Amino acid sequence: MDKEFITIRQKETAVKVQNTRINAVRTKDIVKKGVRVYKDGKIGISGAVGDLPDDVLIENAVKNLSTNIEYPYKLSGDRKDHRCYNENPMTGEDLLKYSEDILAVLRRDYPEFDFSESISTTEVQWNMKNTAGLDLEYRDAIIYLGLILKEKKSANLFDGFLMYFGRSLDMDKFWAFNRDYLAAYNNSVPLPEGDVLPVFTFQFNELLGFLANCLNGERYAVGSSIFSGKLNEQLFNDKIVLKQNMDPIYTAEPFFDMEGTVLENDSYTLIDKGRLTGVFTDKRSADMYNLPHTGAASGGYDDMPMLQGAPLRFDVDSEDIKKALGGRPALLVAVSSGGDFTADGSFAAPVQVGFLFDGERINGKVPEFTMSSHLNKMLGEDYIGTFENKHLYLGEGLTLQGFNMKITK
Repeated sequence: MDKEFITIRQKETAVKVQNTRINAVRTKDIVKKGVRVYKDGKIGISGAVGDLPDDVLIENAVKNLSTNIEYPYKLSGDRKDHRCYNENPMTGEDLLKYSEDILAVLRRDYPEFDFSESISTTEVQWNMKNTAGLDLEYRDAIIYLGLILKEKKSANLFDGFLMYFGRSLDMDKFWAFNRDYLAAYNNSVPLPEGDVLPVFTFQFNELLGFLANCLNGERYAVGSSIFSGKLNEQLFNDKIVLKQNMDPIYTAEPFFDMEGTVLENDSYTLIDKGRLTGVFTDKRSADMYNLPHTGAASGGYDDMPMLQGAPLRFDVDSEDIKKALGGRPALLVAVSSGGDFTADGSFAAPVQVGFLFDGERINGKVPEFTMSSHLNKMLGEDYIGTFENKHLYLGEGLTLQGFNMKITK
């Protein structure tokens, strides 16, 4: 009988903010443990929050073999890979000092705004081991600044965000960007003329979510993806490279999936120069539909591994936004809520907060607008490019993507 152990340790310190002042400091230190046992093509699972002895978890998992859940797949094994992505995590004391300094500047220089929510640091360690020789470890520490911005004169519940996500916080860069950003709120400018304008986004969740549905191996195989039957076809702009990217530098998540699979170079190419070259799979879907296995199993530490989604990332394919714009005014999306794709790939979204953008700097706040397009156009003739984020200090690994979109005022 093979056994597999998953242990997650997470330590978080969070500074709670209300009315631009520290309201509370909260800490939590959590251990989650899961055990899987495998026998005769079956899997038994148990888990607990807290440092419960392995013997107890093994006993519970063995009992759960009686549920007869099939798992006839070879375990990942014969691999040791330990990685740490932040050797110098921010301490709780430093977090408190950084928070006090940031809030003091906001109160002094931007009294027209209220800021609330939290600034936190999280240290995490994932371990996955089994009796087949697997020994994986991922350690990291992330700073997350997520402050809701509200203009005091506004009747809205919120008017934007101050954000940062990364492993170290450079205060000079933070203020160099955010002073321009906050000044733009006090500089209302009209939307540029034209029905189609360049629009730039960062972390385009609706697009990534729609593509994740389309590139799911099971959906592809059963014919419910708009990409079904189009493997090796040229679908999009030949600049586009899209990968299942497991690199923690970008994801701040383990470099292995929930079946212990580690990809070569931590990635698997799904769209290469606009051509569909693959879909993402776990062991079950790869076996069932005769597809390449891409290590995309997800699920909880105490759940059956399953195929839900995968971390997708576009490769940077363009260098200079200002040059790409050629003097055209562009829009930068800061807050967009309520948009989505339809099943056929049509897209529309209201933009509650947007800015005039010249490729380097934010130059003023524009009125609310709606952007719309279609997947084939966004990633086809209307695709401007995916750019390294050199000017907007929002976090590590974020990119900016540009598309020409229809704009409705």
